[in-house]
Amino acid sequence: MLITEIEIGDRMQIPADGKFHPEHGHRGKVVWISENGKTVAIQCERSHHGKKNTVFLVKINSEK
Repeated sequence: MLITEIEIGDRMQIPADGKFHPEHGHRGKVVWISENGKTVAIQCERSHHGKKNTVFLVKINSEK
């Protein structure tokens, strides 16, 4: 997905990694987009470590 196609409120897949978000298949809502368009914040639908409103920063690798 290109960053120009992403808008606040869109639902998207949260990428899994080995440290911060190890579980595959989680989806969330975009709550913030950086000014340069290279990073988005996605609020996960599921709770993590007992916290409901967990937000993950995700770097987008695409041409603007």
